[in-house]
Amino acid sequence: MTPDTILIILFGIVILIQLCIMYVMYVRIRQLLDECDQMAGRIDLADNELEELAKNVEELKKLKI
Repeated sequence: MTPDTILIILFGIVILIQLCIMYVMYVRIRQLLDECDQMAGRIDLADNELEELAKNVEELKKLKI
């Protein structure tokens, strides 16, 4: 085996390892994006609840005066 052949094999192995790492990173990014979407839904729900609570407080203030 010549040094050129050894380098080509070595670089091929390195490229395969990098592809595996990139795939794992892609999967993790998809998981994090899904979690962000779920959290955004919870935040929207909390915003709606907060607006409703503020409206109820204003109504109670009007009733007491």
